[in-house]
Amino acid sequence: MTTSQSGAGYIASRPGPDLVKANVLRRLEEIGPARFATLVILTYVVLSLFAYLPAWPGDPHRLVGCACGDPAEQAWYLGWVPWAIVHGHNPLFTSWMDYPSGVNLAVNTEMPLLGLVTAPITFFFGPVSSFTFMLWLAYPLSATSAFFVLRYWTGSQLAGACGGLLYGFSAYVVGQGLGHLNLSFVPLPPLIFLALHEIIVRQRGRPLRWGVILGLLAAAQFLISAEILFTTGMVSLLGVVILALARPRLITRSRLQLASRALLPAAVIAGGLVSYPLYFQLAGPLRIKGPAQGTIMNPFRADLLGPFVPTFLQRFSPAAAVRLGNSFTDYQVDENGSYLGIPLVLLALWCAARFRRDRWVLLAACLALASFVLSLGPRLVVAAHETAIPLPFDLIGPLPLVQDVLPVRLSQYQSFFVAVVVAFGIAHWLAGDDHRAPPGLSDRDTRQERRLVHFLAPFVLALLAVSTVVSLIPSWPLSTADVSTTTPSFFVSSAASQVPSGSVVLTYPFPVYSSNAAMLWKEIDLWRWKLIGGYAAIPNATGAVTALPPPLSPIAVQEFLGYWTMDNPYIVAVPPPLDARLVAEMRSYVLAHRVGTVILDTSWPRAVTVYPLFERALGRPATVGGVDLWLHAQERVAEGDGLCHPDCSARPVDSSRVKAP
Repeated sequence: MTTSQSGAGYIASRPGPDLVKANVLRRLEEIGPARFATLVILTYVVLSLFAYLPAWPGDPHRLVGCACGDPAEQAWYLGWVPWAIVHGHNPLFTSWMDYPSGVNLAVNTEMPLLGLVTAPITFFFGPVSSFTFMLWLAYPLSATSAFFVLRYWTGSQLAGACGGLLYGFSAYVVGQGLGHLNLSFVPLPPLIFLALHEIIVRQRGRPLRWGVILGLLAAAQFLISAEILFTTGMVSLLGVVILALARPRLITRSRLQLASRALLPAAVIAGGLVSYPLYFQLAGPLRIKGPAQGTIMNPFRADLLGPFVPTFLQRFSPAAAVRLGNSFTDYQVDENGSYLGIPLVLLALWCAARFRRDRWVLLAACLALASFVLSLGPRLVVAAHETAIPLPFDLIGPLPLVQDVLPVRLSQYQSFFVAVVVAFGIAHWLAGDDHRAPPGLSDRDTRQERRLVHFLAPFVLALLAVSTVVSLIPSWPLSTADVSTTTPSFFVSSAASQVPSGSVVLTYPFPVYSSNAAMLWKEIDLWRWKLIGGYAAIPNATGAVTALPPPLSPIAVQEFLGYWTMDNPYIVAVPPPLDARLVAEMRSYVLAHRVGTVILDTSWPRAVTVYPLFERALGRPATVGGVDLWLHAQERVAEGDGLCHPDCSARPVDSSRVKAP
């Protein structure tokens, strides 16, 4: 997929060459491919350093957003993989969270491949360091991948560099960079598209080699995000259909046989590498019945105005437009990756129209448009208002596997193929293809008119290019939270060793989305104990997906702790009253679920409300390192040492142990 002619020599050979472009190309050729690639990659790296300041790549003390929610969950997953392997546990299943039933991690965003890759960082600096490093690396690595692919396709170094910048720093990657490592780390889809192009279209070289490459890429992507592998396959299949309709001669018996010599080995290799994780996802314990991410009518759908209206993630944007853009996808800005900006849309349209004779430009433009239409979901949404107009996703949404796709995430491919269109446009422009008379000017037009158009075009394109860059500048640095200031010092002190290894721990705040700070405590304490509750996708009583911890009996205990953790009706509309019955149920809860230690973060809001339950059920705690600690909870309940008898509600609370919120 290369331009027909490129290079300074081609321009110089034309009558009346563009001296500016000839000079640019000559200088690029003088740099050399290796040195140019090094400069481009360094540029990507330097730009991405601004994303999370003051956090630095691999910072073990800061998490993007907050020390909670998805960042805390994904850091936990990265750390679990190497710890489980070293300690002889199944890395795809854990009962060290949501104890005692556990979690099927294969249906969650575990990213086992990234967990293995970052194992050395995790062992030396902790999983938070691994998470921040990979979240930062997602930008330059994704951009670099697109750069090499587009340089190969276009034959232009500058076109590849610009395309890589548009993809690796797109609104999609920036948005998912708010904490979704599995979705922002996307260097593999461009390489998968490259391999498929070599296998299906070019068919040069050894088919087996490309089959092996494709199989390894597909398996690697599955072990990072099965959703992205599936959507990459969806878009690839769509591209093959478009090619087959536009160029039927590509679908011949000989070409199909040649392609099969690569696709079959790819399927065997990928299938073999992912067979066990796939089995665990589809048929393993605690698998989810139905959509793993809700129904196809969830709010995570692109808005028709999404490509044109910015959000707070774009630095230079009108306030009124930002307010509207923030409302898309139900105010979940991290999921709204459809923004391109009006200048980039115009630039892409100009490239597609100006170089429409290049079939690869047209194919990329069709795939960009198709990806956007699919990202709109089953019903058209305009300015955050859903209409009754059905869209193509309405037909495919209920299909198996497709029902697990959040439509708006297809914006990733919209961004990539727009980058492809622009990259080919730049390559053609540098190659001098724009010397043809613009459409609409006939032989009767004067030379002066032709010269005027030819003279003004570069200035208009330059203005459009600058506007594109300005409109896409992210509003960096993104907000980060200092884990060391939000985590009680108890967990980084020698006092933490008092919690027996392998014991069961009940915490306040009760770990539930998005107040799952206790998952970070567990990471910092090196997974020594099992945690009741947690934030993960698990099946409820009917097998459908839920993010709530499994309800353990007596359920009133979790309802009380969960309500005062979230301080809203996410867990239960009205919390149980703190009376003698709840205290008795708390003791039953401790015995039934083998709770060995209870830990209360004294700085957490509403801790003053929860403390009396623990004190009346378990007696006086030790206070150390910012937590109230009840060790040997089983023995405390069994022996009744220091507990209130018989009327708990009549016993006064030790006010010295109650910390203000």
